Amino acid sequence: MFAYNLLRRIRPLLDVGSFFYFKLVNLLFGVIHLFTRKVSVPPPYDELLQISATQASDMIRKREITSIALVETFIRRIEQINRTINAVVLPNFDEARVKAREIDERLDEMGEDQRDLLINTEPLLGVPFTLKDCIEVGGLPCSNGIYSRRYTKAEKDATVVERLKSAGGIVLAVTNVPEVCMWWESVNTIYGRSHNPYDTRRITGGSSGGEAALVASAATACGVGSDIGGSIRMPAFFNGVFGLKPTPGIVPLEGHMPGPIPGYRAQMLRIGPICRFAEDLSIMLKVMGGKAAVDLRLDEPVQMRKLKIFYMEGLNTPLVENLHDDMKYSLQRAVKYFVRKYDLTSIRVDLPLAHLAVEYFLVSMYTEGEPTFKEHLADLKGSINCWLELMKWPLGKSQHTLPALITGLIDRPQGPFNESLVKELRYKRDQLAREIKELLGSDGILLFPSFPHTAPYHHQPLLKPLNFAYTGLFNALALPVVQCPMGLAKNGMPLGVQVVGAPGSDRTLIACAKDLEEGFGGWVPPTL
Repeated sequence: MFAYNLLRRIRPLLDVGSFFYFKLVNLLFGVIHLFTRKVSVPPPYDELLQISATQASDMIRKREITSIALVETFIRRIEQINRTINAVVLPNFDEARVKAREIDERLDEMGEDQRDLLINTEPLLGVPFTLKDCIEVGGLPCSNGIYSRRYTKAEKDATVVERLKSAGGIVLAVTNVPEVCMWWESVNTIYGRSHNPYDTRRITGGSSGGEAALVASAATACGVGSDIGGSIRMPAFFNGVFGLKPTPGIVPLEGHMPGPIPGYRAQMLRIGPICRFAEDLSIMLKVMGGKAAVDLRLDEPVQMRKLKIFYMEGLNTPLVENLHDDMKYSLQRAVKYFVRKYDLTSIRVDLPLAHLAVEYFLVSMYTEGEPTFKEHLADLKGSINCWLELMKWPLGKSQHTLPALITGLIDRPQGPFNESLVKELRYKRDQLAREIKELLGSDGILLFPSFPHTAPYHHQPLLKPLNFAYTGLFNALALPVVQCPMGLAKNGMPLGVQVVGAPGSDRTLIACAKDLEEGFGGWVPPTL
């Protein structure tokens, strides 16, 4: 408590030190990469790679294309680009081919009227999808990035996988994650490091980094990720695609690793879609949410002219980097777009309590009696010795990554706070959540920066680990958020913005995503 209060008193000095520290880190990595070559994946020239999952399913039902043709097209694309980005870690190609042929045979035996009815029961019929390596697919290994789990096969499908399969979806592959899905660069000692398709010197994000990179590379029709601190939205932003963290309680968590999720974390963690096209967010959420998604009324139109627009220009804390100009410009463009298109008024807000985002996240992650991170790294079969592993790491002998070992060393039950400060921060967190819900009501959105800057270089997150607070804040507040692409920056990397809503506003968020896609072009394919 004393140390925390001392830091508050010397805040002006910390602000100055933070400013120069982040400048120095960025300068250092910029200089290093003056001498490295930028590599991108080749553009997707095949027309089947450039249609949405919604369009693909409709074309398959109408027999304009076959499921096997679509599956084979994505397999060829994965084989073309995966050496470059290392996103797919477990191909499921043979089984996907079998499923696709079965679907085609079944459809060929049906009449047109019968096929048309399938949109209600199997809206993803014949469409291949991928998912991150912490969501269980029966019969396939589910490592969660943990070395000791590399051969551990799932006994059954996660609930979301069951629902996607029942809707006609085909599991095409499993994608890369960091250890225990608790870092925002996707790297582990089983499968290695994933690379950004726009510039392989840069990160894909985490923990759904492999998934977002694959979606952005047009190597899957749509993807499934999960988000406890930005694990859908950061990768979606870094890779220029759409990512939705839904309202808590809509999409079930059964079959997600690690699990079951205890305490407040169950409100923070969400499974959601990652898509190139905004229209696919709705169909994916309907399928994954099942009956719980009915209350969201996703098919009903949104009265956009009644929307209330609020925006906030980032976080003011020395723990997190200041917002770069191109990110501020993206935010302003999104605000102006809604204002001009619908003749609305926007209101800039500065919510003072929001600047404690890092602290809220840390105290929200703490659940009494929950296994430590070191125990998770041992797959809950004891605990690893982080000091010993840290000595082995420079020699290439450790089974764990440096970020995981550092996390294990600093992991404390209540973080750096004592019990009274934990209570104070949780009270402020809940107060902020109430303020935002009252501010937004049933027809308001909050536009918020996705991140301080575009995708960082590999290893750079180690020197600014708390920048995830731009996304982690809304996990701590348990609010739904959609990440939307906003074109490319001068450095060729994706820009973006987050759209935040009150619980149950997923329909409005998806409508906003569709609007921004129309206004700014949405996903922009990587180019050589």
